[in-house]
Amino acid sequence: MVRFITDSGADAPKELLDAAGFTVMPFGVLIGEDTYFDGESISPLELYAKMREGAAPKTFQVEVSRMVEVFTAHFKHGEPFIYLAFSSELSGTYQTATMLAEELAETYPDVPYAIIDTKTASTGQGLFVLDVAAFAETHTFEETKTYAEQKINTVRHLFTVESLEYLMRGGRVSRASAFIGGLLSILPLLTVEDGKLIPKEKIRGQKKVMNRIVEWMEEARPSIDGHRIIIGHGDSIERAEQLKHLIEEHFSPSEVLITIAGAAIGSHTGPGLLVIGYDL
Repeated sequence: MVRFITDSGADAPKELLDAAGFTVMPFGVLIGEDTYFDGESISPLELYAKMREGAAPKTFQVEVSRMVEVFTAHFKHGEPFIYLAFSSELSGTYQTATMLAEELAETYPDVPYAIIDTKTASTGQGLFVLDVAAFAETHTFEETKTYAEQKINTVRHLFTVESLEYLMRGGRVSRASAFIGGLLSILPLLTVEDGKLIPKEKIRGQKKVMNRIVEWMEEARPSIDGHRIIIGHGDSIERAEQLKHLIEEHFSPSEVLITIAGAAIGSHTGPGLLVIGYDL
């Protein structure tokens, strides 16, 4: 049986990750002089509340001690495992995990393992990890490893935000751009390509952003109809429900899941984030 590990960059309903047996290693969150761990000592709702009060959180990769603890437990028990990691273009976690696992494997050479850079984030990563876990139910470790590697770059992400303020705080956009964008209600539409966060368009108004998301999704219709979609939000459940309704009007997915986005992305985008993950 394959054991699965991911990190808190994967946004998916917790009950589904638990049901699939995932160990979720948390990213760290710095707010002023206080240190938290994503989903453990700070919840997404608490994070967004602090941001609305003026906090500018910073994130750091999964701690080495946590990785050593999790990996060693599987090695010692002879359990084959796969770590499906947050994009290496957005965090150093994948590189650190690869190095540590290689060192530990010298002591436990007979235990199969894989550290895979999913090149995804947020709900795209959530979709990726749940799909791989479902595949593993009827396949071997090697087959699952190959499937996961082939799945890289087959997930599309689309992100938008309610305000440019939080991207400005984190240095992602200039103060002038945020000010002008706020006056004109101009919002960015971003995606992840080859693991990197890439701006796609600037769109005026919330309704137009949602309609544009649906237009972008048209290119993937064959992969959307009959398959799962995950929508993440930054304490903005009403907008997430609106987007879900719009998607269900235009497509026929097997299900549309809604989940709150954690700190890995939410710390940089702020409250009002909408992010959707779907297969290409």
